[in-house]
Amino acid sequence: MEMEALHKKLLLGMGLKEEDFLLFDGKHVTYEYDAEKGVRLYDPYYRTSYNEYIGMDGWSVWSTETDTFISEVFGAAKAEAEKREKISRGKSGEELAQALEKKFGKKDK
Repeated sequence: MEMEALHKKLLLGMGLKEEDFLLFDGKHVTYEYDAEKGVRLYDPYYRTSYNEYIGMDGWSVWSTETDTFISEVFGAAKAEAEKREKISRGKSGEELAQALEKKFGKKDK
């Protein structure tokens, strides 16, 4: 799919990578441009590296909206998961099983 340099620059600014441009087929992955709003991505199956919200209609927000809500939420969740993983790392499966039995009691068979 042919793409103007300005449009590529705006899409890159939204978080896409160069290799994502190979996925633009005009049907399953495409975009549209508006002189005032910028570009928005159509990628209903998340084939590209775009990691923000894509609506039910398959479209992202316009590039001028700079929506980063999803990456902020997932960033905080990922940081918390990594913190908890570090706390539990080093414990053997047996130790974890004992801790669960202690907390929830032994399951009757």
